[in-house]
Amino acid sequence: MAMRPFLVPPDDLPQELRSTVELALGAIAENPAALVALERAPQTVRESLPHVLACSDFIAASCTRNADFLSSLLAHDSLTTVRQPGVLTATLRQAGTDSLDESGVMKLLRGNRRRESVRIAWRDLAGWSGVEESLRDLTEMAESSIAFAQDFAWQTLVAGHGTPRSTAGTIQPLVVLGMGKLGGAELNFSSDIDLVLLFPESGETDGRRSISNDEFFTRLARLLIRLLDAVTPDGYVFRVDLRLRPFGESGPLVASFASFENYLQQHGRDWERYAYVKARALTSADQYEMLYRDAVRPFVYRRYLDFGVFESLRGMKDLIAREVARRELENNIKLGPGGIREVEFIVQAFQLLRGGSDQRLQSPSLLGVLPRLAGQKLLPTQTVEQLKSAYLYLRRLENRMQMFNDEQTHTLPDDRVNQARLALAMNSRNWGELTAELDRHREIVTRQFQSIIFSPATGKPAAVVELDLEALRDGEQLQASLQQAVTSLGLEPADEIAQLLVQWRSSSAVLRLDDVGRRRLQTLMPRILTGLRGMAAPVVSLRRVLRLLEAVGTRSTYFALLNENATALSRLLSICERSEFLTTQIAAFPLLLDELIDERILEELPTREQFAEELAARLSHAPDADPERQVEALRQFQRAATFRVALADLTGRLTVMRVSDRLTDIAELILEQAMALAWAQMTQLHGAPMCGSAGALQPAGVAAVGYGKLGGIELGYASDLDLVFLHDSQGDVQRTDGARPLDNGLFFLRLGQRIVHLLTMHSAAGRLYEVDMRLRPSGKGGLMVTQIEAFHAYQRAEAWTWEHQALLRARAVAGEPRIRRQFEAVRVDVLCHHVRRDTLRDEVRRMRERMRAELSKAREGEFDIKQDPGGLADIEFLAQYWALKWAGQYPPLVMFSDTIRQLESVASVNLVPQSTVDVLTHNYREYRSLIHHRSLESETAVVASQAFSIQREQVLAIWDATMPGS
Repeated sequence: MAMRPFLVPPDDLPQELRSTVELALGAIAENPAALVALERAPQTVRESLPHVLACSDFIAASCTRNADFLSSLLAHDSLTTVRQPGVLTATLRQAGTDSLDESGVMKLLRGNRRRESVRIAWRDLAGWSGVEESLRDLTEMAESSIAFAQDFAWQTLVAGHGTPRSTAGTIQPLVVLGMGKLGGAELNFSSDIDLVLLFPESGETDGRRSISNDEFFTRLARLLIRLLDAVTPDGYVFRVDLRLRPFGESGPLVASFASFENYLQQHGRDWERYAYVKARALTSADQYEMLYRDAVRPFVYRRYLDFGVFESLRGMKDLIAREVARRELENNIKLGPGGIREVEFIVQAFQLLRGGSDQRLQSPSLLGVLPRLAGQKLLPTQTVEQLKSAYLYLRRLENRMQMFNDEQTHTLPDDRVNQARLALAMNSRNWGELTAELDRHREIVTRQFQSIIFSPATGKPAAVVELDLEALRDGEQLQASLQQAVTSLGLEPADEIAQLLVQWRSSSAVLRLDDVGRRRLQTLMPRILTGLRGMAAPVVSLRRVLRLLEAVGTRSTYFALLNENATALSRLLSICERSEFLTTQIAAFPLLLDELIDERILEELPTREQFAEELAARLSHAPDADPERQVEALRQFQRAATFRVALADLTGRLTVMRVSDRLTDIAELILEQAMALAWAQMTQLHGAPMCGSAGALQPAGVAAVGYGKLGGIELGYASDLDLVFLHDSQGDVQRTDGARPLDNGLFFLRLGQRIVHLLTMHSAAGRLYEVDMRLRPSGKGGLMVTQIEAFHAYQRAEAWTWEHQALLRARAVAGEPRIRRQFEAVRVDVLCHHVRRDTLRDEVRRMRERMRAELSKAREGEFDIKQDPGGLADIEFLAQYWALKWAGQYPPLVMFSDTIRQLESVASVNLVPQSTVDVLTHNYREYRSLIHHRSLESETAVVASQAFSIQREQVLAIWDATMPGS
């Protein structure tokens, strides 16, 4: 009888593999059941057979040693279909544990493991599954085996000793933590499984032969390990590694939650933080959730930026490199240069560095986290794509090497047969093509690893200055030594700089440092002193730097940040040279040091779009159920964004108008988010506000109107927010639609209170804004949130002239778009048709005279830029007077809410000479620029009386001509 085509090796099969494949195909040809199963299988299965057998002796042996294996494997078409999650676990559970003894469970698990391993390997080698599917299936095979073995072990122990309970009588389960690639759900083909075994509370079992919970779970662990790890004639299921448990091999097999938490707090080491990034509960996940929240997450992920992780990683990598050299593992694709471990280190470094503030990174899955590293302050998108491509290639290569013989190997083969086999498995034409592709990926990984983990900043600076914090206890000896070193750097006055350093070395901030902090500081100080060279006032800069380092305190991770990133250190020194304000900001909020890492900070001007993206990213990291964390995220955004604006301001890259634009953008974005947060909280309690008639209800909404500096797009660095809230609820029915309904009036009152609370509450990062609500109708005695028609009626009939002046500088800045549009229409109507123009000049003049008398903060010989005659407020009142005076004839005059454009508008229709407006706008910008910069130095708007003498005379002349009688 003619040989079936699928039993004939293909012509293009490498010669080195032909005899092996012929032997395997010959054995299958002698198995009638296997032949029938293959005849019935899809053609793709038959066509893949020679290729799969050539690539895996493990598959060949499995299919030929057991007569029923291949027919059983092909019976349910499992090879050509994607395995749905949970199917394997359900299949094992159907087998049940009640009718099996220990040897029966072992046989079942080992048979299941071999069948599933062959299925996964066949699909992978045939190209029907990607590497991510293979990793997922291998993980589920392990999880289902662990769960089945634990169920049997539990039943066995409970039958003999009863159920373990706490002292309060609560049943205590075993919590199995998967670690490493099992925890990350990315298990490789022939992997060990790393486990940590825990139970919640001590106590004892409730059976006739009662034992302590510690003893019960220790016996349970031993039986579980034996079921999985013991080698029988059928092989083993998984090699089990428990060395990651507390105290390693010398520690107990199982730990209670309390002892585990205490271990992490008292004895947890840096390498264990990396290990527990991957920890995932495979059983009793609900029990682990609280332990993770209270103990594991705080241990792994620090709330601050943990730049010390790079030092730890370098230490770990150095140990691995020495081991690689000792054992000649250069061809090891896991531990060798550019291997799997280096990709893991890169991802874990960013997880530990930023995971405390960015919860997206708190995941055990490397492939899940890696795409999230593309973005601000993390990695360029192209780098992430290259690392992912390299990682998937290395993992596929790892699996296919281990599929040869189901052996845990990571070393490239050095014999021709297995080189040919691996090239075929990886779809390479030959060994040379495979190694070229591998080298390309490893080179990318190595380059990125060196760049990220071994940054250029870790080398010694060109000029080394010793600042020994332990030796040279004698102050005079230390000062002499330092003075000599400082002089060699060309820093003057050397004696004063040396004295500063000696005094600072004895400060409480330095004395409180631990050994790690002292070591980091020892590295940092020479770099700081070297960076001071060329500065006009190095003593001033050094004082600011030392004050900042003192404010950082014992969190020496910030020392690590500056050691790790030479660019960040250079930018910090430049800031300390330029600005007392920015230095103070960083000292008060050290997280701002993180901003110095972002390349855009000096290369791009900040934009509203950029701010919006950053705010959305920060809020996505804060849990929806934690309002305090959300407000803290808002405050962190505000500080960082304001810092960027101030830096661009001080470096002359933003004009005064653009500074106010960006500060206004920041406030509007924060206000919009605070309103959304308050709305979500209120509607969750009471439902959404509805209004209208009983048969035709519609949603009611709210909007925020900004007055003053916010409305005029003229915010400064320390400006309050002047706000008025408006709603559009009206009709016979005005009530929320939730289970606990409220009258809409009460709903909007509480909503307004909550918005103001969110804006003014103190979070860990400080307060957002001071909020002033006094410009609402009827002032303090009026409603906190006003119905918009009532607002319109008040402005038409009751508002004072000063309120119309305020309305001219008002804008709808956040909230429901339809109400914002309605407000703008109301504003134009009021300003064009309802201003008392017959008394306008007198009322504007009297209000201004009152302000000059009551609000000026200048003493004799001083000038208050804001309030004194000829100052900022005079220009604002002139712009308002002219716009209100002629708005009835020229409605476009009230289109803009800011002073500059109001002035330009009256000039554009020749109501005021262009030369007059040019003087006022020029002086207005000069005044505001100085106020901004004085604010940055924590100084008031009061200057010597000689300042701006020409500008004051110009403004006063225009004021007197416009407002005679003042």
